[in-house]
Amino acid sequence: MGGRIFTDRRVFEETYVPDILPVRDKEAEMLLNRYTSRFSEGPGATDITVIYGSIGRVGIGKTTLAKYVAHALQEHLRRRGVNLRPVYINVYGAPSVHQILSGIVSELGINVPVRGTAAIEMLKAITDYLYIKDSYALVVLDEFQSLLMSTRVSNEDLYMLLRVYEEIPPKDNVNRLNFLLVSQDFKVLSYMKERIPQVESQIGFKVYLKPYTADELRAILEQRASLGLADSAWSHDIIDMIADYYGYSETKGGDGSARRAILALRMAAEMAEAEGAIRITEEHVRRAISTDAISNVPLDVMRSLNIHELLILLAISTLIAAKGGWLSTGEIKGEYESLARAYGEEPRRHTQFYEYLKDLSNLGLLESRVTNLPQRGRTTMVRLPPEIPADRLREVVESIIMDRVGGPRISP
Repeated sequence: MGGRIFTDRRVFEETYVPDILPVRDKEAEMLLNRYTSRFSEGPGATDITVIYGSIGRVGIGKTTLAKYVAHALQEHLRRRGVNLRPVYINVYGAPSVHQILSGIVSELGINVPVRGTAAIEMLKAITDYLYIKDSYALVVLDEFQSLLMSTRVSNEDLYMLLRVYEEIPPKDNVNRLNFLLVSQDFKVLSYMKERIPQVESQIGFKVYLKPYTADELRAILEQRASLGLADSAWSHDIIDMIADYYGYSETKGGDGSARRAILALRMAAEMAEAEGAIRITEEHVRRAISTDAISNVPLDVMRSLNIHELLILLAISTLIAAKGGWLSTGEIKGEYESLARAYGEEPRRHTQFYEYLKDLSNLGLLESRVTNLPQRGRTTMVRLPPEIPADRLREVVESIIMDRVGGPRISP
């Protein structure tokens, strides 16, 4: 009979936030010091902070850092007699300001009907509640870029939400509702500058997170292993294998994702447990990494794309699902232009189209090669990476486009 592998499975869940951050501790301390100093001034945190990463990089600790800071700040201020309520909302699942405010109302436990109540009235109810309770709220808005990219959210609503005290002056001159924005990548700054420049110019702090190196992933994985696995079930050798595979550097292909590294460790542990083994072996790790390598369409990356990049992927996935193989840029462009018009978008010109193809390739969503074709000379051919299934990609892209702009106006 095998030994015990897991001691606490919760530490391997995506939503788990450790009591101590083994890597992002400097960024956490910097944010805590900033918020603490703002609250010490009396009026509370009056500016907006943004946490973001490199384009296309997921699992680099943005959400974990934001949640950790919110809860650590709550505890720190509690010891000083200040009541702060952390609120976490993923705005991808709440694609309107009204839904975001409904989430805040629910998290704070405010007794106000959300159905049929205008957004400005809910906002007033929130500020009144915080005033009456002599409390503060730090609202983490995760995946904030999806709100900026939505055509269903007006610039006026965005401004009203983030500059609440210009719309509703505080009764005691204390700004009690504060925001910590989390975004996929640096594009959020240009999107904000385009849509709500008055807010973008008031961002008080910008925290940029790089992908995790192998050494940083090693520290994270060792913490999770010590918290969630039996001491006899794991070794530093298997931690090194996972950290070296996923760790980012300028010279190797690891994506620096703690999310994927932690998942690989969990999968290896589950394989060992299912076999009745007494410890996780190198073979378990190899199988876990192999399984992960063929797993998912990268949803977080997909959501960071603009509408034309999505339409190009829809064109490619549709063509490959129908015929397979490599595609010429000419046939991709023709299909893309047809889809763009169907969705009411003006197709981008030749140069911009090729820039989008290059960006998608840099994100790992496409592969390309230059080929000599009879009577056509050298041309660029494109396909999806082998681990990304065309049918699944098409479903994901169509769903994101539907959420963002609705269905096609005409048949492509």
